[in-house]
Amino acid sequence: MTYIHSPRLYFGLVFLILSFQQCLSEAALSVKCKIINYEYVECIWHPNTSAMNYTFSSAFANDSLLDCPEYVLEHNYTVGCRIPLKSPDLDHRFTKFKTAVFTEGNHTITVFDSLQRYVLLNPPNNLSLIWNENKSTLLLQWNSSIKKCVVYMVRNQNDPSQTINVTETSYSLSQVSQKKHYVFQVRSSVAVNCGPSDLWSNWSSPVEWGSAESSKGTWQGLYGILSVFLLFLLVLFLCYCERERIIFLTVAPDPSKNLQDLFCKHNGNVESWVHISKELKEAFEPDYTEPSCDVCEVTPSCDAGPTPVASPASQTDECDEPNAAEEQSS
Repeated sequence: MTYIHSPRLYFGLVFLILSFQQCLSEAALSVKCKIINYEYVECIWHPNTSAMNYTFSSAFANDSLLDCPEYVLEHNYTVGCRIPLKSPDLDHRFTKFKTAVFTEGNHTITVFDSLQRYVLLNPPNNLSLIWNENKSTLLLQWNSSIKKCVVYMVRNQNDPSQTINVTETSYSLSQVSQKKHYVFQVRSSVAVNCGPSDLWSNWSSPVEWGSAESSKGTWQGLYGILSVFLLFLLVLFLCYCERERIIFLTVAPDPSKNLQDLFCKHNGNVESWVHISKELKEAFEPDYTEPSCDVCEVTPSCDAGPTPVASPASQTDECDEPNAAEEQSS
C-alpha cells in the first residue's frame, strides 16, 4: 500500500498552480506592431493581468535589442512603445523585427517576419473641388505626405456604397448635377505593386459641393406635413375635450327666458302662470268663520281725575258678549 506525504502533495499543487498562472500571463500578453506612415514603428501590448509597468526592447534583423525610446502610457501604465525609423533603419524596415517585453522576472519575445503588411498611412489632407461648367465635370484634388506607392479610395458620403480606387492625387467626376449635394472623403493605403498593406488610413475630413437646397427643401416639406398633422391632432383633441365637457359638465339653462311669461303675460300672478286648477285652489281656502271681536279703548279726560283701568277680565267679558243687533240678525 502506497502512502503520499501531505507536505509533498501540497508543494506539488502550489508549484503546478504557479506554473499555470505564469503560462497564462505569458500567453495573455500579445504584442501587435505596425509602421505609421513610414515614420516610426508603434507596438502595443494588452495584458489581461493586473495593471503593471512593462519594459520593452526591439531590434531589426540581427541587431542587438535596444530599449524603448518613447513609451505609450495609459492610466500611468506602459501599454506600448514608439520606435522612430531613422535613415539606417529604412533599408531593412521590412526585414525581421524582434520585440521583447519584460516584467518582474518574466519576459515575452515576439518575432515578426516582416512589417510590410502592417503599414498604416496618414489620411490625405487639403481636399479641394474645381467645377467645370462647360463640361459639367467636378475635379477633386488632395495632398498626401507619401508620394509613391500609394493607392487612394474616394467615396461620396451621401452614397458610401459607391467607392473608387485611384493612384493619382485627383479624381474627376463627370455628369455632375448642381442640384445634388456631394460630400467627398478620401483614404489611402500602400499600393499592390509596392507590397500591399492590410491597413487603410482613416477617412479624411469631408469636403462638400453642390446645392444643399434640395435637401433643405425636402426637410422643409417634411416639417410642413408634420406641422399640419400636429394641427389636425390638436383640433381633434379640442373637439374631444369639448364633447367630454358637454357630457359631464352640462351647462345650466338661462332662467330669464322662462320668467318672461310670468311678468309679461300674467303680470306677476304666479297662480295663473303655473296654471293651478280650481279644485286645488279651493282646497287651500278655509271653510270656517271666526266671530269678530271689537276692541274698546277708553280715552282719558283732561279735567277728570285718573280713570281707573278696567281689568282684563271685564274687557274680555264685554268683548265676548255679542250685542243685541247681532243676536237679532242671527
